[in-house]
Amino acid sequence: MKKSVVQEKSRGVLLFAFDTKINYVEIARRSAQLIHRTLDLPVALVTDTPVQLSEFDQVIVVDNTLKNYKVGQPGAWRNGDRYRAYELSPWDETLLIDSDYLMLDSNLLKLFEQDFDYRIMTHNQTPAGDWKTSMGNYSLPYQWATAILFKRTEKTRMLFDLVGRIQRNYLYYLKLYHGNYSSFRNDYAFTIANNILNGYDPRSDQGIAWPMFTFNEVVKSITIKNNLITVKEEGKAHVIPQQNIHVMDKEYLLSDDFANFVEQICNE
Repeated sequence: MKKSVVQEKSRGVLLFAFDTKINYVEIARRSAQLIHRTLDLPVALVTDTPVQLSEFDQVIVVDNTLKNYKVGQPGAWRNGDRYRAYELSPWDETLLIDSDYLMLDSNLLKLFEQDFDYRIMTHNQTPAGDWKTSMGNYSLPYQWATAILFKRTEKTRMLFDLVGRIQRNYLYYLKLYHGNYSSFRNDYAFTIANNILNGYDPRSDQGIAWPMFTFNEVVKSITIKNNLITVKEEGKAHVIPQQNIHVMDKEYLLSDDFANFVEQICNE
């Protein structure tokens, strides 16, 4: 008898980056270096301007005209069209992450061995403790679109289709769910879509089991030694076990210090 051949699933990491006053493509390039080093997976970049950078295995050029404005910060950022990830991903199984979520361990790869349609980051932690956030005073606790794993299934396709519908009708869904943030947020859109898709049942858990560790203040430096990460902020330092970290300080991610950190990790 001939042995049956099991088709191996293709896997990769998808990054979205649209430049504004901030060079998000450069942040994505540095993030891709860490992804290659830590996960050993191909990386595709979705952007709106053709670029030729060796860190990306593929560059997918799309139109993206959505602009958002964040209270207290100058300029705009362009975080729309994430719902197209299902359509644009070249792989059977995809890790969709923000470029500021730095891959410093390979634990997310273990999730691909489980049976699921998609998994979204649900818990967030900062040095000050759990970051418990809801879309409004009478709304859902939201999930973080910073990291999403998905496989090509009908349920996953429906999730991304719903996110697209929510983006196109954002103010309607914002009022329906009593959201308090008028600029479009992927966190909100995926939270609402997940809630609808799972029958409005808050007990339905599509989350990643462990929390995301976020540094949301100005960062001065990041170092790793003896499997410990030290992140220095203004006047203080935090030491945590080596893991993936979410660094929201975009200026630091474009700094020479971070470039040197990435080079050090990739040359180990």
